[in-house]
Formats: sequence, structure tokens, C-alpha cells
Amino acid sequence: MQATKFFILAAASLAAAASPILASTTAEAGAGGDTNTPAILALVRHEEGPGLLPADRVYVTAGTNKFAFLVPAGFKMEPWNDGRVALVNRDYSCQMTFQLAGPLPAEGNELDPEVYSRRVLAEHPGGVITRTFSAIADSRRGPAYEAECLGPARTLRRAQVAFIPSQNAVLEFSLVCGPDQFEAARHQLNTVMLTFRASDANGELHISPLSDKL
Repeated sequence: MQATKFFILAAASLAAAASPILASTTAEAGAGGDTNTPAILALVRHEEGPGLLPADRVYVTAGTNKFAFLVPAGFKMEPWNDGRVALVNRDYSCQMTFQLAGPLPAEGNELDPEVYSRRVLAEHPGGVITRTFSAIADSRRGPAYEAECLGPARTLRRAQVAFIPSQNAVLEFSLVCGPDQFEAARHQLNTVMLTFRASDANGELHISPLSDKL
């Protein structure tokens, strides 16, 4: 049985007032200020059945690209008005986001860590990168960063951001939460990235249900 909830993150030309779930994408979608990021359709399906573990999975469509990932326990999906698909915990103190971060670099699929470190600092003004490492999603590898920054009321926040090349775009996975939540939340972000799947060159998305025999 599958229960589906739909959320649309529409292009900037659409009027947000037309529907409570319509919003505009960010004007600076990519590391290079790309403004051609396609509209995103995101939905959640609750998946269960004989021999399967119950799970909520997010399905994302952006132009001809399709993506999917599991929703970690204790989180729910929400549409944001800047083109990101967000996963938030019950009290909103921890937030994970997924978005298209712009086109692949002209010179190939290799992402320059310096370029994306500047993007992280631009997304977290006044922040400091404390660690740089490599992350994997859908068998593709890209640069990742841990950072410290100030949140509302100048409270300390910790962030982890990863950039992964896909078929024709750079994907961004991000986490922001309090220092006391960070280690647990980092494992939740790992769940998102380990279960992340992107469509192949033919536009097909291949998903394996969670077996209860694992």
C-alpha cells in the first residue's frame, strides 16, 4: 500500500498565491549563479507490504531528472520557497535539504573543492569550515564540508554540506542543527545519501524496496 503526498516547488514565473504549496525557486541555484534550474516536483510515498519494512520515501522530479531517498526516522518532508526539498524534525531544530546546485563544470564531472567551499561559506555567512572530506551518494563521489555558524539569536549551529555530480547537474545535500544534535543528525543525513538514487541515462529510476529480511 502506498500513500502519496505531493508538493510542488514551482518556477519563479508562477504566482505563489495560486496555491498554498506553490513557491518560487531561488534565483541563484548553482555555484556559478545559474538561473535555469528546472521546477521541482517532490512527493512522499509510504511504502509497506508483505516482506517489506515500512518506510517513507521522497521522490523528486526536476525536468528529465528523477531522484529518490528515504526519510529518516523522526523527520518529515516540507516544501521550502527557495527550490529546496527539506526534511525537518519535530521541533524544526534540525533541518536537512536537497537541491540542484547548478550544472556540472565545463571541464568534466570532477568538482573543485575550493569552488564549493566558497559556496558553503556564502550559504552560511560568518561561518567557518572545520573539516573537508569526501562523500558518496548513488556511487558518485564529491567534496563535503563540516562548518560552524551562527543561527537565529546568534546561537551556535553546526552544518554538513556535500556536493555530488549526477548525470547533468551538481546535487547538494545539507544539514544544519545544534551542536548537541550534530552526531545523531549526521547519521540521519548518511541515511538520506546512502539510500539516494538518481535516474539513469534513459530517465529510469530503479528503487529496491526495504526487505524485512535484512
